[in-house]
Amino acid sequence: MPNRTGFLGSTLAAAGTAVALVLATAVPAAAAEPTTVEQDVAQLYQDVIDLYRGLPADALRGVDRLIDSPIPRIGPQSQAADGPIPGCTPGALLTYANNLAAALTPLEGQALDALSGLSQLYVQGVTSDKAPQVFGTDGQYTARATTAIDKLRGFWDIESWNIQLVAWKGTDLGSQAKMAQTFSLGLAPAKVKDAAALATKVLYEVPAMQGGRNPLLTLNAFSAPAGSLGGKRVALGDGLLDTVNVLGFDDVSVESVVGHEYGHQVDFAHDNHPRNESSEMGPDAYGGYFVAHAKGYAWNARTQQEVSYLDASIGDCFHSHGTPDQRKAAGAWGEKQATSQANPNRIIPSATMIDKFQKEYPKLMPPASALVAAAHS
Repeated sequence: MPNRTGFLGSTLAAAGTAVALVLATAVPAAAAEPTTVEQDVAQLYQDVIDLYRGLPADALRGVDRLIDSPIPRIGPQSQAADGPIPGCTPGALLTYANNLAAALTPLEGQALDALSGLSQLYVQGVTSDKAPQVFGTDGQYTARATTAIDKLRGFWDIESWNIQLVAWKGTDLGSQAKMAQTFSLGLAPAKVKDAAALATKVLYEVPAMQGGRNPLLTLNAFSAPAGSLGGKRVALGDGLLDTVNVLGFDDVSVESVVGHEYGHQVDFAHDNHPRNESSEMGPDAYGGYFVAHAKGYAWNARTQQEVSYLDASIGDCFHSHGTPDQRKAAGAWGEKQATSQANPNRIIPSATMIDKFQKEYPKLMPPASALVAAAHS
């Protein structure tokens, strides 16, 4: 499995080189001069590239996003050398996000790339749960999110007091003060003030950004370990919650996503960093166990099934996060561990749960030959 967080910085750097080359050499001499908006977007894009280049070496290490970004160039995206898995159809959430991204013009896409990368750095390295956190575009998920993290802190046997739950909001991009704090993480000090002002300018002069409410800006969630920029935290994107609602999973959205992201914290606590699909499927399983368990949410069979279908909606068709079928199977396996226990109140120790899933994981991964055969049957 590729190191997606490392890829983010390198992709930005590579993209920045390409953008600079295009601007310098690829425009015919007779072409019209770039508009003010195009110049602003190109400059902001370069500022964000420079910001990522200036981050500490370990700033993004270990950060695991819920889905591979549908936005080109800013990633992180799958780099599977062997291409898409035969016979696989991406999950509904990924398909929806890709369709939203495909509707953007090149200028809108470049603006979104820069602003999305900037907003992730703000929520990872600047914001803190010491300030009130508001989840959902209109705060509609705040109570559910805070309840979920409280339950999870008491459920799993890992150090939990310092795991922050923070809101990932595109509207934060409209604050020059917040953007100045973000650029200060890695941009040359003399450039910070102008870059922050430019970020808020671009946010409002490109209508497709919707003043920070375009769901693609925050259509994700991530979990960060202790050694990364900002320390241990779970970030929950407004755009992700909005999209999951559109797809019909609102009843289980917050609890499922927070449960999954907290599952990464379980892996972090035990230094479990698998370099295959189990890095995402394991947290699906731990999250399924939590929502089905008597001391978690004790959700019934119908609601458990809805959770497993939400897991499937995030599946991809590369050797990255797991296919929809694999993600669904992992979540359902976790739910079964809770509902089949002789003592429904016993919570399996987190280290034991990791071991149990790692033993189960090969059964959820059909060999490539079987996938090819299924594609041609």
